[in-house]
Amino acid sequence: MINEVAVRCFLTLAKTLSFTQTAKLTFMTQQSVSKYIAKFEEDVGFKLFIRTHHYVMLTKAGEYFYELFAKLDEDFIKVTEKTKQYYTTVFNSIRIGYLEWLEISSEINIALKNLKQENPELRFIPEMHPQYKLIELFMLRKLDLIITYAEFAPKGTGIKKTKVLETPLVLLVSPDNPKAVAGATVDDFKTEPFIKAAASHETNSDSRARARRQCSELGFTPSEIIISPNIESAYMATEFGQGVFVSTMLSRMSLHSELISYTVGKTEELQCFWHEDQENPSIAAFAEYLEQTHSVQTHSVQTPAN
Repeated sequence: MINEVAVRCFLTLAKTLSFTQTAKLTFMTQQSVSKYIAKFEEDVGFKLFIRTHHYVMLTKAGEYFYELFAKLDEDFIKVTEKTKQYYTTVFNSIRIGYLEWLEISSEINIALKNLKQENPELRFIPEMHPQYKLIELFMLRKLDLIITYAEFAPKGTGIKKTKVLETPLVLLVSPDNPKAVAGATVDDFKTEPFIKAAASHETNSDSRARARRQCSELGFTPSEIIISPNIESAYMATEFGQGVFVSTMLSRMSLHSELISYTVGKTEELQCFWHEDQENPSIAAFAEYLEQTHSVQTHSVQTPAN
């Protein structure tokens, strides 16, 4: 088996044609260089150098093998540099996506600061997307990690996850709804039309089944189930008074809209997802820091005014 040190001795001797100079350049003794060259010649099966008291020169076999190993050495250096550049980029950046209407940017910044204490060179590339686009980019490996609700978990093998937090669910109602009066509770709206946002690449029947499951969990018996194509449309339909909609207080739309919210006594999990075959250790570390940053107590629940 060809030894790497022997190849280095061979290449150096082929350039210097001096055992003395080769020993100096390789930080070895002349005797060691001679042993490595002899072993290398034995391994390749040809005499590579002509040695006399006056000079050292390559044989024709030596010229052939020098051409081969010099090219391999050059290619090795190029590949090593290319690989180093790749992993420097991979290990020093995280492409993270999250739902564009989530109010979690401050928590993400805290987790990032903690992680950058371990890796000051880390570059963070945040992207906010609608739910369907978020899943699509994640499955195409254009995002390293995504944050979304467990309800919208990406489907597939080799996907890891961790819980970020649990956030209270609220029922959102248009202020124009005649039942939205002082003293009203969730029970007053359990028969109202129920609006549900479709998930990415989900069939209408699957969306309705998911809506029925949530209604059953909440004890709702809606007069109608309305499937909106996305979260944004669901909020808009609620604002127009077409029905009621269940969301969380992490949503900018829940926090900043004119909709009235009622606590329903349930929570929803926000989760991080990433592919287990990714090579960047910062991704799992970031998810862990993000989980540590959050707690359900840090989020207050908006209640309707009486």
